[in-house]
Amino acid sequence: MGSTTIRLNDARQRGGSVSVPSRTRCFRCFRPQSQCYCALIPSIENETEIVLVQHVSERDHPFNTARMVRAALDRTKLVCGNSKSLVSADLGLGSSAGLLYPSNTATTLANLPENEKPKQLVVIDGTWPQAKTLVRDLPQLKKLPHYQLLPTEPGNYRIRLEPDDVSLSTLEAVVQALREIEPELVDLDKLIGAFETMVQRQLDHPLVRSSHYSGGRKSGRNLNIPARLVYPEKSIVVAYGELECREKAVESDRQKAQRGPLVWSAHRLGAGAEPYLKNFEAFLKPKRPLTNSFLSHLGLSPHHFENCETVNEFRERWRSFLKDGDTLVVHHPSGIRMLEHVDGKLERWMTLKSINFNGQDSRRTLGEFVKEECDLDDLNLPHSGRAGKRLANAVRLVKYLREAGLKSLKVESSE
Repeated sequence: MGSTTIRLNDARQRGGSVSVPSRTRCFRCFRPQSQCYCALIPSIENETEIVLVQHVSERDHPFNTARMVRAALDRTKLVCGNSKSLVSADLGLGSSAGLLYPSNTATTLANLPENEKPKQLVVIDGTWPQAKTLVRDLPQLKKLPHYQLLPTEPGNYRIRLEPDDVSLSTLEAVVQALREIEPELVDLDKLIGAFETMVQRQLDHPLVRSSHYSGGRKSGRNLNIPARLVYPEKSIVVAYGELECREKAVESDRQKAQRGPLVWSAHRLGAGAEPYLKNFEAFLKPKRPLTNSFLSHLGLSPHHFENCETVNEFRERWRSFLKDGDTLVVHHPSGIRMLEHVDGKLERWMTLKSINFNGQDSRRTLGEFVKEECDLDDLNLPHSGRAGKRLANAVRLVKYLREAGLKSLKVESSE
């Protein structure tokens, strides 16, 4: 691994330049030698080609993670530019290419059958506004199928501001995508480790002063509450589902993602909704007999499944309940996966796990947070078992977040 000495000129005066002391930098990562992370980067033999379309503004950023991706992956290429320069560029995309981009038509990578997984995956490297511009302006990207991830935990890119707590860096997004497409790949954890080392070294630097460097809230006083959660109230549907019985005592995350709902409960906020649109509850026909211990775990009894529905019946009834323009709110991405598994109606959605309602204390569960922070007045929801209790907690949290969001908007409008 080579290094070079770079002479920087920070001011010009008559008769020449004034130079500052040089720092030895690594040729490969362009970080100062003391901050070099290259020895930690693994060599990963991926089959899916990662095509990085990089906005030109990202090329020289000192913490650009696409640089780490290119150093680690065997099959990757980078195209750099802006909309004007890339509009007619040949990205070398084949017939099985796809774009990693969370649009309204995006399919979740985790739920793709093996024969539908992309052989090339285009990943935009830039800020969110830059990514939106490139996707809008480049015809090569518009025609590609869109794929999305369901992050289960906040990203760790604490040295750069992100729009919300589940936004991922380019490296984190590539790693999660490859885990879904090629679950047998090894050393992806080592690549994440190199990334986290780079982040931590910068956080430990004595000159770091920014609040988002120190792990503070990324979204200011409003706890990154999405605007469409704040209003209008009548278009918000909060839901909770119980997974159908598992086949094995131990199962992988992929196997868990391939199960649909056994119980599905939902509540529509707002006093103006028709009674038949206020609450939804479904008990689906189980694929295998339900044991007494399992029913007890769910807080249910056999009579709840005496008139259970088929998947087709559930799908038809759910599609009639969820209206165009509704925003579906679930606690965890697994709720979205359940609906996708049974082809349930799913257009606009969000997860409560992606909202920083817990402040700096990530140890509290949703139930603990609701008990300590939210209004515990009886909601009188007509839902059964554990799903009904958890749905009530989710509704209380949504009401709490709406109130906090409205207060924040009033404060900002008065400033």
